[in-house]
Amino acid sequence: MPRLEDGPLLRGTARFIDDLKPEGHLHVAFLRSPLAHAHLKSIDLGAARRAPGVIAAFSAADLEGSCEPMRVHLTTPGVVVPEWPVLARDRLRYVGEGIAAVAARSRYQAEDAVERIEVEYDPLPAVSTFEDAMAPGTQLVHDAVPRNQYHFGHFAVGDLEAAFANAVAVVEGEVRHPRVAGAPMEGRGVVASPDGSGGVMAWTSTQAPHAVGEAIAECLHLAPEKVRVIASDVGGGFGVKAHVYVEEILLAWMARRLGQTVKWVEDRSEHLQSANHARDQLVKFSAAVGGDGRVLGLRAMVLSNIGAYAIRPHGPLLDPMTCAGLIPGPYDIRAYEYDSYALVTNRCPEGPYRGVGMVTAVLAHERMMDMIAARLGLDPAEVRRRNFVRSEQMPYTSSTGHPFESGNYTAALELALSAFDYSRAREEQSRARAEGRLVGIGLGSYVEFTGAGSSTFVGRGMVGIPGVDSARVWLEEDGRVHVQTSCPSIGQGVHTTFAQVAGAAVGVDPSSVVVEQTDTGKVANGTGSFQSRSSVVAATSAHRAAKQLRAEILEAAAWRLDHPPERLSIGAGNVTIDGRPSGVTLAQLATADPADNGGHRLDVSVTYDPVQASHPYGTHACMIEIDSGSGAVEVQQFVVAEDCGTVINPAIVDGQVVGGVAQGLGAVLLEEVSYGSDAQLLSGSFMDYLLPTAGEMPAVEVRHLVTPSTVHELGTKGIGEGGVIGSTAALANAIADALSVDGATLPYTPDRILSLIESATEPGFK
Repeated sequence: MPRLEDGPLLRGTARFIDDLKPEGHLHVAFLRSPLAHAHLKSIDLGAARRAPGVIAAFSAADLEGSCEPMRVHLTTPGVVVPEWPVLARDRLRYVGEGIAAVAARSRYQAEDAVERIEVEYDPLPAVSTFEDAMAPGTQLVHDAVPRNQYHFGHFAVGDLEAAFANAVAVVEGEVRHPRVAGAPMEGRGVVASPDGSGGVMAWTSTQAPHAVGEAIAECLHLAPEKVRVIASDVGGGFGVKAHVYVEEILLAWMARRLGQTVKWVEDRSEHLQSANHARDQLVKFSAAVGGDGRVLGLRAMVLSNIGAYAIRPHGPLLDPMTCAGLIPGPYDIRAYEYDSYALVTNRCPEGPYRGVGMVTAVLAHERMMDMIAARLGLDPAEVRRRNFVRSEQMPYTSSTGHPFESGNYTAALELALSAFDYSRAREEQSRARAEGRLVGIGLGSYVEFTGAGSSTFVGRGMVGIPGVDSARVWLEEDGRVHVQTSCPSIGQGVHTTFAQVAGAAVGVDPSSVVVEQTDTGKVANGTGSFQSRSSVVAATSAHRAAKQLRAEILEAAAWRLDHPPERLSIGAGNVTIDGRPSGVTLAQLATADPADNGGHRLDVSVTYDPVQASHPYGTHACMIEIDSGSGAVEVQQFVVAEDCGTVINPAIVDGQVVGGVAQGLGAVLLEEVSYGSDAQLLSGSFMDYLLPTAGEMPAVEVRHLVTPSTVHELGTKGIGEGGVIGSTAALANAIADALSVDGATLPYTPDRILSLIESATEPGFK
C-alpha cells in the first residue's frame, strides 16, 4: 500500500513549524554563549530593547519566580543531575547555551537586536574530553557533580575469574564512536500562544508532545490541563526531538508574559551548536575465549561524554546504560562485568539518536567477534555461529536481564550470507588482495530492544518516562474513522501504518482512515515516537481501540436496526445486514445523539503498557574497497537480513532499513561533531560536518524473516533503528578487515585511513 502521507509532503501543503504564521506573531532570536565555560559577570539588554521592532528582551533575571529551571526526575541510585536553567544565570557551560532572548516584529529585527546585547564574561578552564573529565583535580563543570560524573555504574554476573583462567586466548580492544548530530531536514521550532484563560498552547516540532507539555506545566507552575501541545508536521527527528528543550519552555513563558503569539525557528548553526548531540562513547573490552572461539567471559568499560546538562526526561543514563547492557549482544555470554561512566563536560548536551546506546554496543561486540576470528584463525561468520543464542533457547534472558522473547539469530546470519554470496565474496577478496587491492568484508549481527513499557523505565529509575502509549479512534461526522496516538509522525510512515492497523480492525478501507498528528488535548498521555514505539506500542493501542470501536459501531447499529450484532457488518461507509445495505450509514451513526445509538459514543481510547520490550534482530553484510592513494572508501555490496516481527507495510519497512544504513555509513565514513581542547565547536556548519549523499550510498538489498513478537497480539517488533545499528558495525568491520587492524575509531575519514595505511608498514603495528 502506498504511503498516505506523501501527497501533502510532495505538494507542499504539509504544515511544518515555519509554515505556521499566526497573524501578528512575534519572532524570537537567542543570544548564545560564544564560550564553553565562563562566569556570566553582567548582561545589559538596554540597547536591544531600544532596537527597531523589538517588543521585549529577556535574561535569566526576568524569569525568576515565574519560570523554574528544567529538572530531570530520576530515582537511579548514585545519579547526580543538576537542574538546567532555561536561560543561563551566573555560569555558561557550553558553546551555544542560551543567555538571552529577544522578541521582535520580524526575525531580522530580532537577530539585529541580539547583536546589541552587551555581555561581560570571565572565562573558566574548559572540560572537553573523557580524559579531561576524569583527570585528578580537574575543573568541575558543576560544583554539585563530584569528579564530573553524573553516574558510575558497575555490574557483574557469572564467574569471570574462572572464565579468564580457562581461556585459550584473551582478546582485548576498544571502539570509539564519534559525537554526531541528527541533522534532520527540519530543525527545531516552536510557536506558542496564550489560550485566553491563563494557559498556553504550543505547536512544536517534536517526537514527544506529552513530555513537552508536562515540562512546560512544571516549569511555569501551571496545572497540566492548562498546557496543550500540538505536534506540527515533523521534518525528521531521529531522536533529536524525542525530549524537551529549554526553548520550548521559554517560548511558552514568553507567550504568557507578553500575551502574544511568539515563534522561533532554529537555523542550522543553532542546530549544530545546541540541538542535542549523540553517541560520543568509548568502549574498552577484554574477552576470555575458548579454543573453539566461544566467549567464556567478557569485561567492558564504557565511557560516555554526556555534555554540560542531562536532558529531560531521559537524564544522563540513556546511552551509558543501554550500551553497557547490550554489549553481550545476541551471543550466549553468561559471565559479564562492566564499569560505566556518564561524564560531564563543556560540550553540548548529549541525547537520543537512532539506535541510542545500541550502535556502540554492537560496534564493540562485532569488532570483538572479528578479532577473535583473526586471533584463532577462524572465519568471522563461524565465530558468530558458535556464540549465538540458539533458537531452541528462546525465550532467553541475557546475562544483563534482557528477555529475548523470540528469534533465530543463526537464520538471520545464514540469510544474509546467502543473499550476499559469502563464499564468492571471500574468493573475490582473495584475488583482490593478491593484486594488492584493499578489499574488506564486514558482518554486523545485532539484537536490540524496542517499545519498552513502564516497568523497564521504572527499573532504570527513569520515572519521568511513562512507558505507555495511547490511541484514540473515533467515528467522525463525515463517517470516516479518525485516529490519534501519542506517537506523532516524524517521517517514518505511521499515518499509513496506523491507518492499515485501524482500518483492518474496524473493517474499513485504510485509505479512508484519517490519522491526525498528536494533540495532547485530544489523546491521552503517552511516551512518544522513539525506540521504535510506533509500530509496537502505539500500533497495538490503535489496534485495540479500533477493535472496540468496531464493536461499538455494530452495537449502535444493532440498537437502531433491531438486529443482533452478529448479523451486521461494516461496508463502504455503511452497515450491512447479512451482506445487504441496511440503510444506516456510518455518518448517520456518527452524527446521532448517543441516546439514539443505544448510549454508544463511537469514540474509544486505549492506553497500552507493554509487559516487556520487544527484540528485533538481524545481520548486515557488506564489501568495501579502499583506494590506497586517496583513502576513499567505496561500498560495493550491502545486504541486510532482518526480523522485525510482523511486517505491517513492507515498503515502509525497507525504507526504514535503507535510511538507517545511510546514517550508519555517515557515522563510519564522514560525520563527527568536533571540539577543540578548549571545547570550542569546530564543526558548526555543513562545510565542516559532512553528511552522506546519494553519491555515497550503495544499493541495499533487504531480506526479511518474520518471527512474531510474543509480547503483544500484533507481533510487531519495530524497525526504526536496526538499519543504523547493524550497518555501523558491518562497515567498520569491513574497513578493519581491508586494513588488517584491530579496534575501531570512527569516522574512517580519508586522512585517518591514509594514516592507518602508513602505520601498517611500521614494525609491530596491529
